[in-house]
Amino acid sequence: MKAAALAALASLALAVPLTAQDPADSLRAYQLEDINVTAERHPSRSSDAAAVVRTVTRAELERRAAPDVTTVLRDVPGIQMDPVVGSGAGVALQGLGSDRVLILLDGSPLAGRIGGEFDLSRVSPSQLERIEIVEGPQSTLYGSSALGGVVNLLSRNDFSRRAELSSQVGSHGQLDGRGRISGRLGGAGLSFDAGRRTADLAPGAGATTIGEVGRWDGMARMSAPLAGGTLDARVMGIIDEQMYRSGSQPNPRTSFNDNWQLDGLVAATLDPAGRTEVRLHGSLYDHRFTSSGTDSRADGAAEWDRQRLLDAEVIRRGNVGGHRWLAGIKGEREWLESERIDGGSRSAWSGAAFASGEWALGTRLRASTGLRLTSGERWGTDLAPRVGLVATLPAGGYFKVAGARGFRAPSFKEQYTNFTNSQGGFSYTVLGNENLQPEHSWNASAEVGRSAGGTRVYLRGFHNWLDNFIETELVDPATSTFRYQNVSSARTRGLEGGATVSRGIVTARASHAWLSTEDESTGESLLGQAAHTSRAAVTVLPGPVDITGEVIYTGAVPLRRTATGTDEQADYARLNLSGGISLPSDLRFTVGADNLLDTRPEGAATFLGRRFFAGLTWGFGW
Repeated sequence: MKAAALAALASLALAVPLTAQDPADSLRAYQLEDINVTAERHPSRSSDAAAVVRTVTRAELERRAAPDVTTVLRDVPGIQMDPVVGSGAGVALQGLGSDRVLILLDGSPLAGRIGGEFDLSRVSPSQLERIEIVEGPQSTLYGSSALGGVVNLLSRNDFSRRAELSSQVGSHGQLDGRGRISGRLGGAGLSFDAGRRTADLAPGAGATTIGEVGRWDGMARMSAPLAGGTLDARVMGIIDEQMYRSGSQPNPRTSFNDNWQLDGLVAATLDPAGRTEVRLHGSLYDHRFTSSGTDSRADGAAEWDRQRLLDAEVIRRGNVGGHRWLAGIKGEREWLESERIDGGSRSAWSGAAFASGEWALGTRLRASTGLRLTSGERWGTDLAPRVGLVATLPAGGYFKVAGARGFRAPSFKEQYTNFTNSQGGFSYTVLGNENLQPEHSWNASAEVGRSAGGTRVYLRGFHNWLDNFIETELVDPATSTFRYQNVSSARTRGLEGGATVSRGIVTARASHAWLSTEDESTGESLLGQAAHTSRAAVTVLPGPVDITGEVIYTGAVPLRRTATGTDEQADYARLNLSGGISLPSDLRFTVGADNLLDTRPEGAATFLGRRFFAGLTWGFGW
């Protein structure tokens, strides 16, 4: 282990040039709509990143009048939903479910996973400026859990003197309202927004589930000059109350999921060019589950999970000629209190050192390298390297190829679980395993495309090799006792092709993605992912009006194994229509329908019915 650590430190040293000078970031050379900050942890064009980068803009969030983030993400090419009632609605990337996709808010990890799943529906779209999705292992820059990729939620950072009121209404009890105010006090920019969202659908609800959800949320931000640099601070709070029961049971019990989230970030850049950045972050999450024989929480017994996450990070950036580098260190402490883990509470430290470099190999060729050494108190040490090559071809063409390694550290529950569950005369026991090792993935990807004259076409592919997957294994059939083990290996691979054409006021987009997965221990496909997904959309922008129509096709989805085979959700297609108009006095009105024809696949795992919606936003300067 010492030899591995020394080798990793030597590699980190090689990843960073030995001399440095003032960086000359050429942001003016970039088109603003093409800038992302997630793929390389500094502003760069998506076309310059070796990984696949997708962006959902503020305009797209407003166009859909979405009650939550997942409503928008489920129609983004390459993304599939991972809904589990009780755990919420997560997303899957490259065939890997929500428990293997890292969720960030402004570049820092959010606490709040239930059974490994992160419920993205808790986050309000109105608080976000954009969403950046980076596919494939991103552990070199972001550490554990980024096997399938990263979803980075970037909060609004507009500090103009403005007030804004908005409301959305829709099918299934959607009733949302919120207000936002921003401005400047001295040299500091300030903003605050708060809102209430309700719906008659619980997150991740099944097709026969009856439920409802109500949320309060708020966010405050501040940005001020700091000794030649900038000090940014942000705090977000969410109160989330859910109720659900299955309508298919003769005597259903009512379940209540209540969640409290508080997330804060302070980030300081210590010079005008942003070469040195210090980040302090904390994320708190309390989850209360109550099962009741009535519609009252008071008639049931509550089970609590309390998660705490604190981390500190220092990042240094620089340029040497046409080369760009980044290096950093991070320390993190995590706490969990739960009745389902041995001892009732656990805490542990982890630390990491990481570096990456982007190297200009010529006028049309750039290479990227990186390495992260992570050490965890509970599970040991891990290395996550990556390498990529991006070539700019004549006439707007480009080619990318990349390789990376990702990892996911075992959770507290996987290591220290110790509980017995008895329902309907059936009893089983789940035991943790303190000797679990991290899961690993190796990824290879490539993309070729061309963007010129209002037309973009692309073809990309990936292959993931995954080992040491953590799953429960039956260790005592007589007592139905299971234990978490590193027992599984798998692979996922896929191809995606697409095109975008803009002519005048019309933009047309189309894409198709193919996904193949396999559990190598059984030879069967992984559950929960469709092999084929397609999307075609047309947007028309005549003056102050915008109109979009899109068709999304989802192939058959394997859901569960049975004694006679595999149960599937049938393939189906949805038609979405939306339109908006910008009116005088800074008014905007939005109206539309998701799944207009109300197509519902046979054997659906979650509710996929029609949703009508309308939204009104009024903003004014002050």
